[in-house]
Parts: sequence; C-alpha cells; structure tokens
Amino acid sequence: MQTIAKRDVTITCVALAALLLLGCFSFCCRIGGARSSQKEEDLETELLKVSSRSVKKLEFRNISCFASVDKKSTEQKTILNQISESVSRGQVLGLLGPSGSGKTTLLNALAAMQNGTSKFTGELLLDGNKVTKEYRRIAAYVQQDDTLFSTLTVRECIAYSAQLRLPISMTDSAKSAMVHRVITELNLSHVANSRIGSVGGSTSERGISGGERRRVSIGMELVTSPQILILDEPTSGLDSSSAHSVVKLIKELASHDRIVILSIHQPSSRSFLLLDKIMLLGKGQLLYSGKPADSKQYFHELGFKCPEDDNVADFILDVAIENNNLPIVQSKQDNTVPEKVAVSVNSTEPEEFSPKTPIGSPLYEPDSSPFMFEDSSESRSLVASFQSSMIQIRVLFTRTAQNIFRHRSLLVQHVVLSLVLALFGGLIFNNVSDNLAGFQNRMGAFYFILTFFGFASMSSMDLFISERPIFLRETGAMYYGAFSYFLAKMTLDSLLLRVLPASIFACIFYWIMALQASADRFLLFWLTLVLFNVAAGSICLLVGVLSRRVGSANLAATVVLLIMLLFGGFLLNSETMPDSVGWLKHLSIFGYAFEILMANELEGIVLSFDAPGYPAVPVYGEVYLKTLGMDYTQRYYDVAALALIAIVLQLVAYLFLSLQVPRHRAMAHYGKNDGVTASGGKEEGYEACSSGRIRQ
Repeated sequence: MQTIAKRDVTITCVALAALLLLGCFSFCCRIGGARSSQKEEDLETELLKVSSRSVKKLEFRNISCFASVDKKSTEQKTILNQISESVSRGQVLGLLGPSGSGKTTLLNALAAMQNGTSKFTGELLLDGNKVTKEYRRIAAYVQQDDTLFSTLTVRECIAYSAQLRLPISMTDSAKSAMVHRVITELNLSHVANSRIGSVGGSTSERGISGGERRRVSIGMELVTSPQILILDEPTSGLDSSSAHSVVKLIKELASHDRIVILSIHQPSSRSFLLLDKIMLLGKGQLLYSGKPADSKQYFHELGFKCPEDDNVADFILDVAIENNNLPIVQSKQDNTVPEKVAVSVNSTEPEEFSPKTPIGSPLYEPDSSPFMFEDSSESRSLVASFQSSMIQIRVLFTRTAQNIFRHRSLLVQHVVLSLVLALFGGLIFNNVSDNLAGFQNRMGAFYFILTFFGFASMSSMDLFISERPIFLRETGAMYYGAFSYFLAKMTLDSLLLRVLPASIFACIFYWIMALQASADRFLLFWLTLVLFNVAAGSICLLVGVLSRRVGSANLAATVVLLIMLLFGGFLLNSETMPDSVGWLKHLSIFGYAFEILMANELEGIVLSFDAPGYPAVPVYGEVYLKTLGMDYTQRYYDVAALALIAIVLQLVAYLFLSLQVPRHRAMAHYGKNDGVTASGGKEEGYEACSSGRIRQ
C-alpha cells in the first residue's frame, strides 16, 4: 500500500510538473509571438513611413533642348521643341519615335539628368508646384544598358543598392524586408540566388536571362520606393515575349500608385495597348499625344490609314519616319491641355542660335523656396542622397572584395606568378658570389624584379575602365561619392594585387639568393618592393582613369614605364645623362627603387675585382655605387620619394575620376523664368545645372 501511495504521489508530482512546464511554454510562446508580431508591425510601420508619398501628378510644359552643333561652332540646334504632357499616379506614359527623335533627351530632362553641354528650357511641375531639389529623391531613372556586376547574385545587387541608398536610420531588418519585397514584386524569387553572369552568358556560367537582368536594374531603383519611375528602352534587346513581360511588369508597378514614364521602340500590339498614354516624337517635335487606342483614328483623319492586320505602333512609327509634313502638337500659353496645331515638321527644322542668346536662367534657388513637401524629413524618398562616408566605404569594400574573390583569376595569376618567379629567379641567382660576376648578378636580379613588378602592375588599369559604366550610373543615381568608391577600390587593389604578391616574392627570393642576412636589410628590401609595386600600380591606375579603352591605356602605360625604365640607372648611367633630359631620372620609380636595392645590398661588403691575368683587387660596395652614379646615403630619401609618388599619383587619379561625375549627375532647378524660345517668344523655362551633393 505504501508503495502504491508513493507511486501515486510520484505520478501526481510529474503531472503537476508537466502542467507547469506546459504553462510556461505556452506563456513563452505567447510572449514570443507577441514580440514577433510587434516586430513585424514595427517593420511594416517603418517601411510605410519611408515609402509613403503624396505625388499625384507630374506635368511638363514646353520642354525644349538646345545643343551646339560642334565644339568649335557657335551655332546651336534644337533637340526638343516645346514638348508638353502630364501623367497621373497609376499611369504609364510611353514615348515612341524613330531613332534620333529625342526620346532619351526628354527622359534625361524629366529625370533632371544633364546631358553634356545641352541646355533645357520649360517647366516641370509636381501637383501644380514647381519641383525642388527633393525631386531627385522621389524619381528613379533606369537607363538603357544593364550595367551590373556579373559575379553578384540578383539578391546581392538589390541588397547593395539598398545598403548604399536607404536612410541610415532604417534598420537592417527593414532593409532586408524591402529587398525581399522588391524581389517578390519583380518575380525574381526563383533566381534570387543566381549570379548575374556576363551578357550572352559563357560556357561555365550563363547567368540569368536578358529580361531578368532588366528586372534587376529596375529593382535596384525600386528599392528606394520612388514615386516616379523613368525607364529608357526597358525592352531593348529582348525577344517579343520577354519584352511583353517587362511591359506587363511595368504596368503592374504603376498600379501601385507610381508614375511611370518609359521610352519604347517598336512595341508589340499587346504591349502597345498596355500603355495608358503615348507620345510620338519626330525630329524633336511632338506628333501625337493621347491614348494608344485613339492614335489609329487620329492618323486616319490625317490621311494615313492603318491596315487591319498591321501593328498600330509600327504603323505610326513608319508614318513618322516617312513623312515630314505631319502636324505637330504644341501647348497653349495658358497651359491647358495641348492642342493639335497644323505646323509641319519640315517647317520647324532645328533653328540656329547665337551662344550669347539668353536661353534662360533658373529662377529657383535652393534656399529661396520651400520644399514641395511640408515635412521633408518624413516625406523624402529612400534615396538618402549620400550615406556617411564610412558606411559607403564599408559597403563598397565588401562588394569589391566579393567581386574579386569570385572572379579570382587575376588574383591567382599575381600570386602564382610571384611564387614561380621567386623560386625560378632565386635558383638562377642562388648564392651570389662576392666578385665582379656577383656584382653583375645582383644588378641583373634587382632590375629583373623591378621590371617584372612594373609591368605586372598594368593590371590596375582595368580597375576603373571595366567598371566605368557602373561607376557613372551609380554616382549619377547618388549611390555614393567618388571618394568612397576610389578609396575602397584602391585599398583592395593595393593590398591584394600589390602588397601580397610583393611580400610573397620578397620572402622567397631574398633568402634563396642569399643576400645579406640581416633583418633590417630584408625589411627594407620588402618595403621597397611593396612601395614600388604600389607606385607602379598608381601610374597605371592614372592612365586607366584617363583612358576610355584598354588598348589605348596599355599603349600609354607601356610608353611611360619604358621611359622610366630607361632612366632607372641600369641602362643609362645617371652621371652621363644629358642635362636636357637628366631631370627625368627624378620622375623614375625604377631609379629610386633600384638605388635602394643596390645600396641596401652593397653597403658594407667588399667585392673582389678579379680580372684574368691580374691580381684580385678588393673594392668596397660603396665604390661600385658611386661608379653607377648612386648615393647609398640617399636610400631612405628614395623610400620617401616612392611613397610620395604613389600618394600624389593616387590623388591625381582621384581628382580626374571625380571630375567625370558632374557630367553624369546633375540637379535641375525648375521654375518660371524669362527666356527666349525657339520661335523667338518668351516662355517659362528651366535650365539643367550641376549641383553639389545632397545630404540627408
């Protein structure tokens, strides 16, 4: 009985303990669920807070563009002539026209992107108010070319855009949620972890399709939740099915309270009817503006009948190309809906203007007009101008490192070549002797090393040439500043492709060749190779920044390095150089590095000069140096000179790189002003002008 009683008590205790644990587990689940629910609500609130906008209508009036005929000419031609239209939230406006009709120029104007030296006049309004510098924060521009890193995945491309452009105050979880939302919205979930790949693909890694690449480009802009989405030829290069899918996607994006404007070339009948409005341009003139379905009847009234089985879009494009006497559409001065005016395209050929003609000046000043939003801190787009430099550098550093290690062939080549040549060269010059032959071997070995690293550094030329389209697109969209990009790229290039190979080479070659066994001399040898490699890379980097093509950059860099090689102290004695060119030795990185290596090795040793038939004569290493026109006491000055040259060249390269940015990133100030129109009258105008960085 006692045993049974004890057993009952035990069962009761176990049951109570189980109930207690079950209660605790249920309570924890409720707490966790509440916290998770609260976290999701907070995330949703944060996303809605930064995504909500109040733009309902975009209107542009009398947009005109003027450009010089050529650099030497004072004549100007009209690229766009008084283009007017409006588009409301939820609508898609399509720009059609033959090549050279001004579609991209108009998109550049609407995106506030200055196009070289072209000047714009007209007026751009949001909800009836002239735009301010906030406009670039709510408008996204997807350019025609898909300039993407082939080594990154779809998710990474969009995620890096989010990290660089979303506000610093936005949490990482909110940014990740925004990236996931964009990927889902663009139907890219099935390829989210696939690499972009190269255009056309390769046998080893084909990457994603052209239509998916286009969606990624759109997604990198959508991550900022823009209210105005501008796309230049989003269907270019795609097959009919992929092009229609992209247009359907754009239509769906517009349905989410966005204003969408796109240029499109030869859309299919299905894609054509998906557009809410179209504008047909021809030679910078507006030939038709209205609904796609009404265009057929409009041209029929003008005497151009479209066959029943023809694509209306193709038909009106053919009409625009083959006929120069079509009536153009102009807006009234009272800014009502544009009316059709019987003025032929042929009669409005581009007119010429004197460069002194006052085309127009912006009335709006950044500090003289309130922002179009009452609370700019709450209503600004997710384009957070420029993140702090440290965040930009960190993100760009990570992206660049990821790109290098996934496309590791260049890094592997540098490391393997340094390893192989260190072993090969070390075995050839192994155990160098202290006689005349040993002196010659030392000279040859040092110059061989410098020649190898000098020309191997030409790989840095491609550092900016290959990525220039990406750099210009991303700086134009205010992803980051030129300094952050330059610093991240230069740091990784110097560490991985300059310092690492030089260090591997020095650690192997120095001891195999049996140079002076001293720690301080080895460190100076290593430091010299590192600084020389960085300086040579800086020379090639500057050439790459100044060049547009790899071929011309290779030629220019080769000539520069050969000239420096000639005045490096090995091929030509510095004491016998003509005065007219002797100053070039002070610009030769080969000369500084060669003098350091020779002085570092020959100082303090005695070499035996043993000519056949004569007794051996001991000669101090310093004497040999003086014979070559070198000064062993200047080696630390030479180290400083190498470092200074590398720094100066990198600063100059950064300067030229930053000068390229304003040509592709500009803020347009729009507002009423008194200017001269193409017809000689006054109009309301705006002029595109470059601006500084916008800080959040």
